[in-house]
Amino acid sequence: MRSIFFLFTSFFMISCSEKEKTNLDFEDKVIDLVIENSNGKPIEFTEIYDSLAKNFPEDKSEKLMLVEKLKLKGFKIINWGRGNYPPLGPRIIVVTLKKEDCECEVAKIYYSTISESEFIMTERINCKKASL
Repeated sequence: MRSIFFLFTSFFMISCSEKEKTNLDFEDKVIDLVIENSNGKPIEFTEIYDSLAKNFPEDKSEKLMLVEKLKLKGFKIINWGRGNYPPLGPRIIVVTLKKEDCECEVAKIYYSTISESEFIMTERINCKKASL
């Protein structure tokens, strides 16, 4: 019985560590899938940030994780904007990137919380074949 328990716990520890290794590039795998298949359907990463925002950064300080990953894949920024979506709704930053015939839109959304000075941050991506 003891050897069965040891075998089970060893398997569990190995499988968890293997899972951790593959999750390190989870966002990259999803981005590749979105580039290949999304056709404009958005995917939102609800837990891409592990802390709450205390304020809105200035435009020059704003960083979007998915934009940085797309830039590493050869995408170039062709447009950006910011505002509230819809009016009086959450703060949103939108960046449009393009590579060859693929155009991706990444949005960073600041959702309100119970606290007036803390915001949940998510990022959403959708890609489609660019119109010529």
